[in-house]
Amino acid sequence: MNQTMTVAEVAVMLNVTSKYVVKLVRDGKLPACADANGTHTVARQDAEAYRLEARRRGGKALEELARESQEAGIYDKQK
Repeated sequence: MNQTMTVAEVAVMLNVTSKYVVKLVRDGKLPACADANGTHTVARQDAEAYRLEARRRGGKALEELARESQEAGIYDKQK
């Protein structure tokens, strides 16, 4: 198995655009290496770690939304 991934491969893994992956790299949120032409590659391990962390954050956000919705009474029966 290849230990590095192209930006396009990472984009498919994360279900985002290549442009967004480059933004993650530039923002320091996803480690990458660049060659002399500026082409980025990402270690498969780093891409997978980012994907797992993003899923964890998404799950926590959904839990928080559900909690706040219940506290606000959104699910209470209408009279």
